[in-house]
Amino acid sequence: MSWNYSTFHPGEKILMKTAVHKSTIPDSHIFVIRDLKEKHFDPTWHSHSEFQLFVVLEGHGTRFFGDSIKRFRPGELILTGPHLPHLWRSDEQYFEKNSQLKTRGIVVYLPEQFPGEQLLQKQEMVTIKKLFQKSMVGLDFYGEKKLQAISMLEELTKLNGLDGLIQLLKILQLLAESKQYHYLSYFLQRSFQARRNRSYQYCV
Repeated sequence: MSWNYSTFHPGEKILMKTAVHKSTIPDSHIFVIRDLKEKHFDPTWHSHSEFQLFVVLEGHGTRFFGDSIKRFRPGELILTGPHLPHLWRSDEQYFEKNSQLKTRGIVVYLPEQFPGEQLLQKQEMVTIKKLFQKSMVGLDFYGEKKLQAISMLEELTKLNGLDGLIQLLKILQLLAESKQYHYLSYFLQRSFQARRNRSYQYCV
């Protein structure tokens, strides 16, 4: 049975509904960055075919990633792989008619083959390729490198062209070197590890 979904409201069983699919990167761009300043975050349970790096700068609420449900607050930095359903649901106060509350976040969308299939096979891209593989179940960063990455993301919003691409690669390399992260989706993490174990056993 297929469900059509528009927005999430408290009490709905969103994990059983089909996520709205969104596409965000025009053919003329390698990646897209947006500085989101809204009354509340998008209340749509959705997925997309891109990698997504997102930092919360203002706002509180509840985040949903696959089978993971957790409160969020400013300072959270999340990297997710393609097709992982998710939702950042702002608290009810943000939806009130006369509310003065606001949210802000920076989001970066990367195509599924970023920065290209051939480049991903090169030695220089090994750590970033591993980062992308781990992000398929969602990564929640913490620690000093997270703080550095957030600062670099804010700088990235002011850069264009090659300068922006170089800055983005530096951010990804920084996160790839970090050991301070949690997986978001327990169920998908177990599945991911099982596939890796099977691949290892096959190779040996």
